[in-house]
Amino acid sequence: MNDDIDRMTRTLIAALAEVERAAPGLSLSQLVMFLHILRREGVRMTALTPLCGRNAAVVSRGVRAMAHRGEAGTLEPAYGLVELLRGVDARSRHLAPTSAGLALAEQLSRLFSEEEWEGLAKSGAPVGAGAACAGGQD
Repeated sequence: MNDDIDRMTRTLIAALAEVERAAPGLSLSQLVMFLHILRREGVRMTALTPLCGRNAAVVSRGVRAMAHRGEAGTLEPAYGLVELLRGVDARSRHLAPTSAGLALAEQLSRLFSEEEWEGLAKSGAPVGAGAACAGGQD
């Protein structure tokens, strides 16, 4: 294994360990949903669906499991990473990271230096929208 791949692998393992610490059991699809919500704060759930290459029901369940316990529509395990904000229409939901979600994002960003991101891109690993969501169901 070359040094770039070794460094990238160690960084990804550390990042996934940090996610597991903050949100035990969070699926890879939910992690990708969370990352898209970080990138597009205020995104509507309907817009998140094509970004992740999942159907609306899967995205809805994944997002609702990342909301705060006690929030209307939340599913267990209620990780508390995402806030479901009401849109103009009572049926629409805009998504934003909570303070816990932002804290996790900060922890993850500390793990990745510019060098690690460049190594990840060089490795040929899919890093674009839907890279980990597209494909089978978790």
